[in-house]
Amino acid sequence: MAKTTGAAASVPTPELAALRLALRVADLGGVAAAAREAQLLPATATAAVRRLETQLGVRLFTRSSRALRPTPEGAAFLARSREALTLIEQALGELHAPMTQVRGTLRLSVSVDLGTQLIRPLLDEFLDAHPQLQLELRVSDRISDLGREPVDAALRYGVPAHEGQIVRHLVDNRAILVAAPSYLKRAGTPRRIEDLAQHEAIDLHIASRAGQRWRLLDGGRPVDVHMRSRRSVDNGLVARLWAIDGLGIALKSELDVAADLAAGRLVRVLPKVETPPYPLQLVLARVTHLSARMRALGDFLQPRLAALLDRRR
Repeated sequence: MAKTTGAAASVPTPELAALRLALRVADLGGVAAAAREAQLLPATATAAVRRLETQLGVRLFTRSSRALRPTPEGAAFLARSREALTLIEQALGELHAPMTQVRGTLRLSVSVDLGTQLIRPLLDEFLDAHPQLQLELRVSDRISDLGREPVDAALRYGVPAHEGQIVRHLVDNRAILVAAPSYLKRAGTPRRIEDLAQHEAIDLHIASRAGQRWRLLDGGRPVDVHMRSRRSVDNGLVARLWAIDGLGIALKSELDVAADLAAGRLVRVLPKVETPPYPLQLVLARVTHLSARMRALGDFLQPRLAALLDRRR
């Protein structure tokens, strides 16, 4: 038997092909049958099994004129090896399957307003199309560190803050000024960007956006607009509902308010005033590979969101 120092540290790792052959010898009761199955010469198969025994320092089989039977040590070793080989083969299959099969668990983060209105029903449709897929959805307006969160990807507005992130552009989008007709009837409609200082803002305070200050583009020139505000919130859904209730002017993603604009619940304020780009991106965590489910999700969302935005503009 091979000499060991501790937990069999000196025993070399056997080759997978030799282990598979030994398992078939045990299953079929002889080397000849296992050799035929593996398309080997009986002598070649016998030599491979003996090399394995020499390598392990243990007799795996007792030999008789009729059959080979596992020794007690061989039976125990082969049973554990069978379990290990099953796990290895499953792992090898899963190594390549993510690039070709839409399966497994999709762990996705999305903001509250976008996730509630648009993404949730689209994800339901996506799951119906891929029955082997499971979804873990995290809905929050808190911009978290993807490298530390238990998610594979996030749907986020704007340009990623960290260089080197894997990003898929989904749809061109912009942030726009909106208000309810009832608010504009009561407070008046701003005609110039300077008029905003006289109006009530609904302050959506998330990420790095400074409270009560909006970065707008007036004729391509960046302008920081300071607003007075009695209502500040870190939740885009609440900000949109306050705007619908006529409580002030909000700066919101056009995707988030597209349905409200189409229905007349909200109207654009200063439609000629532009905002910096505010695209919707699929941002992958650094440890996430571009698996089939990620590619499929991007392929699914991209045309639907673009059509939705075009239809409601």
